[in-house]
Amino acid sequence: MRLGKEFDDSDEGEEKIEVKQCEELPNKWKLVPAFLRVKGLVKQHTDSYNHFINVDLKKIVEANQMVRSDVDPNVYLQYLAVEVGTPEVSKISLFTGILSSQSFGF
Repeated sequence: MRLGKEFDDSDEGEEKIEVKQCEELPNKWKLVPAFLRVKGLVKQHTDSYNHFINVDLKKIVEANQMVRSDVDPNVYLQYLAVEVGTPEVSKISLFTGILSSQSFGF
């Protein structure tokens, strides 16, 4: 959210609202109910997740793209990109999953 400027989250059909700076922490908590009425909790969570996947994760990889060997500085691993795909479901036994440190969604 850009404070002090007009807020436009590019959702068509929604009106633009003026957002002013709120300096004191107790006053910021008063804004939460209004924010949830406008955006909704689920929309905020999905927007936050999408921003992490599309923007922040790429920045993390770019900032840490070069990993050099402690033994030989001429040997390195360089990450060029990161991609998050759709989840895959595979059937494994509980014992095999525990041995391979896989998580289970029930």
